[in-house]
Amino acid sequence: MYQLIKSEFNLRDSKSWLRFLAYIVLEILLVLIGILLAVRIDALLEERRNNEIRCEYLEELIFVMEEDIEDMEGNISAFEEWNPKILEVALGIRDGNLEKIDSLYEKLGTVGNYINFGQGSSSKIEELKYSSINLIRDRELKTKILKYQNVDVSFLRDRERRYDKVGDDLRTYYTKNFIGFNYQDAIPNDIENLKKDTEYFSLVKQRYEWNQWFRFYYDHLLATQKEIKNDLEKMKSENCK
Repeated sequence: MYQLIKSEFNLRDSKSWLRFLAYIVLEILLVLIGILLAVRIDALLEERRNNEIRCEYLEELIFVMEEDIEDMEGNISAFEEWNPKILEVALGIRDGNLEKIDSLYEKLGTVGNYINFGQGSSSKIEELKYSSINLIRDRELKTKILKYQNVDVSFLRDRERRYDKVGDDLRTYYTKNFIGFNYQDAIPNDIENLKKDTEYFSLVKQRYEWNQWFRFYYDHLLATQKEIKNDLEKMKSENCK
């Protein structure tokens, strides 16, 4: 009888232990599920916040790219207006008939005109490099934007430094040999000497050649800008509702 009672108590203890163990396992599972749900919800909220940041960034980058395109188109138009006049001055010096050019002083002033690309997108592109989140998840588009900045625009800046050197030389020359407060209304001290001045002819020729180079390189940059802008707008329409 004693053995029977002892066995019954042992059986009850075993069942109680199993129930307790099942309860503990269930509690652990519930805690784990709660943690996983919390992590998942937090990740979803974080991704939602990041996506809002991405959409704001896309909108801002599109805006400044539009400004860059407008600036580039304005520069191209300026070169298209200036270069024929500068070429006319260079040919007038070469052929010795400078004084016969119509609106000569205005065209001599045009030789001194210069313009650079006033890029407004540089700071936004810098954000793309150093942001704590991946602002543009499309690797191909991100690479295209960074190449535009680090290769195309950087190369342009190097050319602009040389272009500005010609501008400095022209300003020095005009100060010594022209009368006037700026290029547009400057009048040469002596037309006859100007026709024979190889230094001025060289400067006019350099200005024309540089303007021509920028004119055609801007076409390349403008096409890249428009392509990037279109890609950004497509990404925005697909990811920012």
